[in-house]
Order: sequence, then C-alpha cells, then structure tokens
Amino acid sequence: MLMAFLERHGRIISLSGLTLILILAIYVRLPAFYFEAKGFDTYFVWLDGKRIAEGKNPYARILSGDMIHNDKYATRLPLVYLMAALIIRTGSGDYESFLSIWRIFILFFDLAVGLYIFQKAAGKGSLLLGLFLIFTWFFARWGLYTWEIANSEPFMLFMLILALEYWDEKPVLAGILFGVSLSMKHIGVLFLPVMLAASGNWKEAARRLGYVAIFPLVISIPFFIWGPYAYIKSLLFSGVRDGNSHLLSDSKSIMLLFGSYGIKSRIIPMLAFIIFWAAALKEKWNKWLVACLAFYLFISFNPVLFTQYFVWMLPFLLIYLIERGDETDKNVSKTSHTAA
Repeated sequence: MLMAFLERHGRIISLSGLTLILILAIYVRLPAFYFEAKGFDTYFVWLDGKRIAEGKNPYARILSGDMIHNDKYATRLPLVYLMAALIIRTGSGDYESFLSIWRIFILFFDLAVGLYIFQKAAGKGSLLLGLFLIFTWFFARWGLYTWEIANSEPFMLFMLILALEYWDEKPVLAGILFGVSLSMKHIGVLFLPVMLAASGNWKEAARRLGYVAIFPLVISIPFFIWGPYAYIKSLLFSGVRDGNSHLLSDSKSIMLLFGSYGIKSRIIPMLAFIIFWAAALKEKWNKWLVACLAFYLFISFNPVLFTQYFVWMLPFLLIYLIERGDETDKNVSKTSHTAA
C-alpha cells in the first residue's frame, strides 16, 4: 500500500520534500553569518587578498619560513586570493564586509552541489533517492562545519563535479573546469592521473592535460614572474609541512615510521596513491568512485588532516550511488529480458 501511494504521488512528495529541505538548509546556515571565522582559512585568504589589493606579493612571506612550521602561508594557486582581492577592491575592504559577500558566494555553490545531486537522481527516476542524498549533503556535519568556517570547498567541488560530468563528451570544457577547480584548491591532482591515463592514448591524455593546465598557468604566470622562488616554495609547502601542527594531530602511527614532516613523511601516502592509480586503471573503476577513493586515501594517509577534508569525499560518493543504482537497474532489466 505504501509503495503504491508513493508511486502515485511520488513527484508531489519529492517536490514538497525538496522545498522543505532547501528551506531548512538555508535556515540552519543563517546563524553562521554572525560567526566571524577568524583564525580559519578564510580569514587568511582575506589577508592575502588584501596584500594583492595593496600591490604586495602574498607568496613572499614563505621566504622567511623553514618549510616545516605553518605560519598560514599562501599555499594555493592564485584564484582564491585574486577573488578576495576583487571583492576588497570593489569596496568591501574590511573583513566583516568581505566575509558577508564571501558567504553568499559559498552558499550559492553549496546549494548548487545539493541541487545537482538531486537532479541527477531525479533524472534517472530515483526521486526518493535524490531526497535522501540532498538531505545527506546539506545536513551532514562535514558540510555544515565547512560552511561555518566559510571555506571555499563548495565552489571547488562544484567545478570538479561538472568537470567529471562533461569529461567524456566535452573534453575542452571539462578540462577548463577541472583547471578552475585546481586553481581554487589543487586537490583534484589526486585523481587526475587516472582520468588522463584512461583517455585512450597518450596523445589524447596530453591534449586533455593541456586543457586542464590552461587556466592555472594563465593565472600563475604573473605571480611566478613576480617571485618565482617564493611561488614554487609556497606550492611545495603543503607536501612537506609538519603534520603535528594541525587540528587532528592524534593520528601518530604513520609519523612514528617516517616522522611528521619532509618528503619521508609522505612515503606511505605516495605508495598508497601509486597502487590506487594502478588498480583504478586496471579495473576500469567508475570515475565518481575514483574521485571518492582518492580523497579517502588522502584523508587516511596524509600526515596533515583538517576537519573540512572529510567533505571532499561526500558528493562523489553520493553521485556514485546514483550511477551504481542505475547500472544495477540496467543489469536486472537485461537479465529479465534474457530470461523471457
């Protein structure tokens, strides 16, 4: 009886549920507008954006560092700092004004990720699954925490999602979107080798790598010219920094073997990724699963671990569940036709 009722009124129920979830999602995020998030990444993004707006090189500070201890250096590609500088130059120079605009920007992409997941499930006729998945995205603690500290993960993840969606059919667009994501936070490199190697041949892989590299190169060249040593040193810092200086520093096992900083501390993560890339290519894993597992490995083996890292896996896991369910339905349908 219940299933029959759901089948008859599923669309109305789903649209009503979606509306309610969106209202609740915005409601639970409203209190964070009053949280200044000082001491977190966004505050230091604002500082580095302010430096650019004042004509200073945000990457230069690392020249006085030891490549071990983190003094909140600018360690990302320039996009996030350029966006902050643009907001500041438009008249929102103080941190509070900047943060208000930044939160609206992040909220837009936070909602966009959730709605994309829902429409992907709905497009395959799985409305109830779509409701479950969008509910998971909006109300899981990792996403709420990331929103509270106003991190840029939603924008970066949405660009990555679109890049994977268009990877097979629109390689130029997919490559550019992937590059934009890397320019915001370069975690996409964790599974990019698999995506490139699975392109069919090395010529096609090289072409796709060019598409991915266009945007990061364009925005990086001015900063490289401005201070090449500072720029390279800043980008390398995350790969050698001390693992004891992060929020979840109670994971000591890997550090006991190889220490907490330097190349040696990254030996196990590098081995894990080499094995992962080889297995993913040999077994021809689903691209959404590849992305999810890449972030899982990073969280599991990287000496540095912050709470917001956990949200990286979530959208790719949810989308993989949609595609996996669709594959199962097709296999069941084929089996039924064969039996008939």
